[in-house]
Amino acid sequence: MRQLFIIFTFIILVISVKAQTAAALEEQARRSGDNRDRMALYFKSAEKYLGANPKRASQIAHQAYSIALELNDYNMATRAAFLNAEGFARQSKWGEAKFRYNRSKESAEKGKEVDWQVRNLTRLSDMAKREGNTGESEMFMNQAKELRGGGSVSANVRPNTEGVAGRTAMMPSPSTNRPTPANQVEMNGMREQFKRQTEQLDRDRQRLVSEIGMLRKEKESLNKGMTQLRDKEKDLTEQTVQAKQTIAQKTEQLAVVENQKQQLGKMATKKQRLVEALRNEKLLDSIAYAQDRQEQELEIQKGRNFRNILISIVGFTLALAGFAFYRFKENQQQKRVLEGKNKMIEEERHRSDELLLNILPAPIAQELKNNGKAKAQRYERASVLFTDFKDFTTISERLSPEQLVHELDTYFKAFDFIISQYKLEKIKTIGDAYMCASGLSDRISTPIAIVRAALEIQQYLNEMKVDKMRKGEPYFEARIGISTGPVVAGVVGVNKFAYDIWGDTVNVAARVQEACESGRINISAETHREIQYSFRCIYRGRVAAKNKGDIDMYYVESTSA
Repeated sequence: MRQLFIIFTFIILVISVKAQTAAALEEQARRSGDNRDRMALYFKSAEKYLGANPKRASQIAHQAYSIALELNDYNMATRAAFLNAEGFARQSKWGEAKFRYNRSKESAEKGKEVDWQVRNLTRLSDMAKREGNTGESEMFMNQAKELRGGGSVSANVRPNTEGVAGRTAMMPSPSTNRPTPANQVEMNGMREQFKRQTEQLDRDRQRLVSEIGMLRKEKESLNKGMTQLRDKEKDLTEQTVQAKQTIAQKTEQLAVVENQKQQLGKMATKKQRLVEALRNEKLLDSIAYAQDRQEQELEIQKGRNFRNILISIVGFTLALAGFAFYRFKENQQQKRVLEGKNKMIEEERHRSDELLLNILPAPIAQELKNNGKAKAQRYERASVLFTDFKDFTTISERLSPEQLVHELDTYFKAFDFIISQYKLEKIKTIGDAYMCASGLSDRISTPIAIVRAALEIQQYLNEMKVDKMRKGEPYFEARIGISTGPVVAGVVGVNKFAYDIWGDTVNVAARVQEACESGRINISAETHREIQYSFRCIYRGRVAAKNKGDIDMYYVESTSA
């Protein structure tokens, strides 16, 4: 048992040292002014974090991967993406891990690293086997065996690395049938269901606000009770002081008795001398007898007096101690009750804060909590992104309402994760449309991050498309439009808070999205001026937009070489 304890302690110590080393490397990476040094430091930090904190390791590895893509360093991108996938695998997030292993494999193919291609194919095979997909597992293992043998990957299993336009050309043209009235009724029912869910969330929020108010009143009542307890404690202190004074008085009385005893001793000495003198006069016997009787009576009286005083002191002390102990236990019990209720109040406040932060950005939520309202803010260089699924109505006819909601939830969760990596602000979803923005703060920002997020969203949709086609299931393709310019952001409504943005930039972004082809990213001229040196773009010319006339538009192909 002692050896196991020593081994366990040693393991904890090693993990702690690795975590501290990883944190130090991460801090060095933040301070580094060179991208290549920052990339290497982030990668080393992620390696150290992997054993102690897999979640943090995934985040740091993703940063190293992003820098490697900017530097076109496919060898480091392969390793960083693999480390990112390992972190998700250790968290049992298999879908995210699979997505990252595919990234690592694609980077290994570009960097022509066969060993890393084999390693990623092996991981993908193990994950497919875990999911019970034996066919996919064998496909990955066959690819790995071909690579180990020096052969090339067969055409039917090689990942499609052509451009977005090439992949779009290979897609089957969807049906153009209009929805039937029955399907329209079904869609209306879904909308009513979404509306009821939203109203339920609002009722829950109002209930939480009401409960918080009641808890605050209860806290005030408890504070009053606490004040009363302090007053009682003060009274008890005064009583204790009085008791100490009484004990001091009794002690003085004991001292007086002791003094009397000493005087009696002196008197006894004098009597002894008198006895000696009386012996000569033959009165010794009678005097001795009288003296003995007096001494006995005196000792008896002294003993009674001392016993009575001692009994009084002990009884008073015990009564005082019992009262003090009772007050102490009562105070402790009331304190525990107060602490429990304070903890409940804190937990409810935390729940209400989380609910508010799930609806509004943190600065807006804090302003609402402090002032009861939030002022509208104008941002001069914001970038707005709209996505819209192609032929959504047609595809929704092939799915049950539950399947449709599940599919939308899967895609939008992936979008949420991607934009969170680039520090973007999600604005809202409207049916199958998704809206987010960057630059909604006082810091100077460029639309580079939002364009990178758009490329990653299209990459995710293409990977989902390949998987859905292999399973024979319907898939979604999206049009993405981005525009840059001034917007006004704020909270509208009284009973249902809604954070939204307004301005011509929002309207232009919506029109740019409508003029986009599925599977592509269409941007306005304002956005192109900001990102033209970071991405390879194709000029489309002036394209007609509803209520906006002709607008210069560009397709984003990829990051610049």
